[in-house]
Amino acid sequence: MNIKIIVLFGLIFTIMCAVTIPAAAIEILSLDGALQLARSNNPSMIEARKAVEAAKGEAITAGTISNPEIEMEVGGFKKKDGSRGNLNLDTIGVKQQFGPPGVLGLKGGIANNTVMVREESLKSIWSEIYRSVREAYTKIILDKKQLELAMDNLNVLRQFYSQVQLRFQSGKASKNDLQRAKIELIKTENNYLFSEKELKTDKAKFNLLLGRTIDPEIDIEGELKEEELQLDLKDLTDIAYSKRPDLKTERLNLDSKAKSLLIEQLSRLPAFSLGIKANNEDYNDDAYTAVAGLDFPLWNLNRGEIKKAEAEKEAQATKLETAKKEAALDVYGAYLSADLAHKQLDLLRKSLEEANELLRLANLSYSEGEIDFLNFLDQTRVATETRIKYYQGLFILSGTLSELEKSVYSSIRKGEDYLK
Repeated sequence: MNIKIIVLFGLIFTIMCAVTIPAAAIEILSLDGALQLARSNNPSMIEARKAVEAAKGEAITAGTISNPEIEMEVGGFKKKDGSRGNLNLDTIGVKQQFGPPGVLGLKGGIANNTVMVREESLKSIWSEIYRSVREAYTKIILDKKQLELAMDNLNVLRQFYSQVQLRFQSGKASKNDLQRAKIELIKTENNYLFSEKELKTDKAKFNLLLGRTIDPEIDIEGELKEEELQLDLKDLTDIAYSKRPDLKTERLNLDSKAKSLLIEQLSRLPAFSLGIKANNEDYNDDAYTAVAGLDFPLWNLNRGEIKKAEAEKEAQATKLETAKKEAALDVYGAYLSADLAHKQLDLLRKSLEEANELLRLANLSYSEGEIDFLNFLDQTRVATETRIKYYQGLFILSGTLSELEKSVYSSIRKGEDYLK
């Protein structure tokens, strides 16, 4: 077969393969879908859930009475006359130890508190992951918008450079103007490439937050939007007092300290044991014998442990009050940040309207020769920076609202309930 025909068939086959083999599908993620993936797959969430399961196992052990003891007596190793005995099993007994009354239930209650503390720790970890995922999600939206603005600015500078070239060729612009326009165009192209790289990097980081590798090609839904602060400071503080995981943890720890104190007080009572013993001795006519025992804290009535438990309970009560004050400060700071971001956005919105008009007039004025080269570049730069700052303001506002939600552990955006 002619070599040209073989090459031709090879090219046709390659083209057909390129057409029929689809490109890797881009996964489109919503915020809700991303948060569900993070809740299920984020390594910190997996570790926290395992810690809860471990605490549940410890609670089962803590609520169970101690294992029974088996006692055996073997006699007849050696008789008094020196001869070897029969090695008889003389007695065998089973004894069960019991603590002071009520102690076992209190230990089970402390263990259950530990389970709930681990569950609150899981919630606390989720609140941090929620904030991080939401911030990363909106950062990708911001990156896409900045890339879009960078492309718009690049198109403006390309058009501007063409105009300068025409003016230079007609003798209406100097070579310095042409060189300066070329430099500005190169800078703008570099800004576009940087924005493109920033978007790819943030997508990779976002994948890691979702508990995945950096490889999946993703895109996201949604736009940056202006959001309102719905609740006042007092309402937010009240929500924080009732829902924050760290405050619930400190209350549970205080309850555990109170139970520990009660355990030490109950330990003044005697602990007892019950058992039964089977007799196989020739001289003992009783086949079975009941055995009971008491353990008295005779010498100091457990005063040292009681004093220690009282001090630990008081210290935990102080810790709880301190945590409440710190939580109030946390909410206050987050609220002020959100309020400031909202006020700043109002100003940026007004600046954006002026910037859009400035950019339109700058293009028109330069094309008609009403403003010079440097004046056009300056106005274009101001307009572009103002547009970018507006979208950055939207991003900052979203971040402050997410931080506020984390500080109260409650969703404050309408129609959302991600923190529960």
